[in-house]
Amino acid sequence: MNCIKKKSLDALISGLSKYEDSKNAVKNSDFTDLKTFVKDYLNTPEPKQRKKLAEEFRKRHMELYAFIKDNAALISAETEINKIINAAEAGESVEADRSQITNLLEMIGESSNDL
Repeated sequence: MNCIKKKSLDALISGLSKYEDSKNAVKNSDFTDLKTFVKDYLNTPEPKQRKKLAEEFRKRHMELYAFIKDNAALISAETEINKIINAAEAGESVEADRSQITNLLEMIGESSNDL
């Protein structure tokens, strides 16, 4: 295959690939942090796809916000457990709020009883 024909095919394949990626912008996007989201958002040429990206980002982070809000006691207990484990690994002693851990164990017990 001659050089010009090969370059033309490569350009066509690249263009098709970019087009397909833009159609699947929501599926291919990384919503883990704002920086990667903004990069994907700015590199998406179609306004409809950008709107879908923004809506998906909002939806995912609103779900996280709602989970944190609804499970504040669980998160506090988990944070307390991580603090104790990290202190133990470092060979330090730490004063723990045992009521949070007890609440966590009670929540776990209640959820296992529901099953």
